[in-house]
Amino acid sequence: MNELLLMRLHEAILILYMISIACYFFDFVQKSPRSKRYGFLLLRCVFVMQSIAIILFIVMVGRIPIETIYEGFYFFTWLIILLSLILSKVIQTEFFIFLMNLIGFIFMMIHTFQPLDLSTGTTVSHMMNELLWIHVTLAIVSYVMFLIAALHAVLYLFQVYQLKRKKFNHKFFRISDLESLNQLVQKFSIIGCVMLLISLILGIYWGITFEGNSIWTDSKVLSSILLVIGYGSYIYLHQKHKLMMHRLMDINIMLFLFMLTNFLIISRFSGFHQLFY
Repeated sequence: MNELLLMRLHEAILILYMISIACYFFDFVQKSPRSKRYGFLLLRCVFVMQSIAIILFIVMVGRIPIETIYEGFYFFTWLIILLSLILSKVIQTEFFIFLMNLIGFIFMMIHTFQPLDLSTGTTVSHMMNELLWIHVTLAIVSYVMFLIAALHAVLYLFQVYQLKRKKFNHKFFRISDLESLNQLVQKFSIIGCVMLLISLILGIYWGITFEGNSIWTDSKVLSSILLVIGYGSYIYLHQKHKLMMHRLMDINIMLFLFMLTNFLIISRFSGFHQLFY
């Protein structure tokens, strides 16, 4: 009964989420304030319903839903919706909100159509402690920061393309100027890098405590270290103006794709990160 209730709730959330995204897209194409308002209201409903679903899961199962990769998808989507609601009041770029939630919808859909696991523990529950909770949470939050940075990098390249072709339509003016987009890419990249670095340090400490020095040969640990180095190098190059700005945006997008690969694929070959199975 509990499993059926959560399944139906997830399906309802998915439908409302899809309609909300469609409203944001229609507003961007046709410039419809009414569609934008409906999209925002539906997104708020999705956030409330998803928060209720998370609370129900915690009450029924007795743990936070982040112990498996598919539960991580759900928490990842929840953060995307929360930040998009906040940023929609600060950043007046409907296309950014649309892109951000489109990615969130994909992760939500993957989670919804996976078998629901209401077991009170996973393969790592016997070793789970507060340090590991913080490690996982910070890692997922950093992924959302990198997503926001990469989407603004995409918008920056789109604006450059529009400028080169001298296409100054309403879509151009509804996206932030190049300098604002550039600053947002840099800010969210820095925040994400700092969070990932702290998460990595905590994760390595936890791993050494429970697994020993074998973690230094683990694929996920090595790729995460490379990711931190990559974003750190990007931030340095950006601050020192070592490359053309459009090249830096390309690098930011490539780093985000590497982050996705690290999260979705490399994790599956990691013996240390058992929570992703």
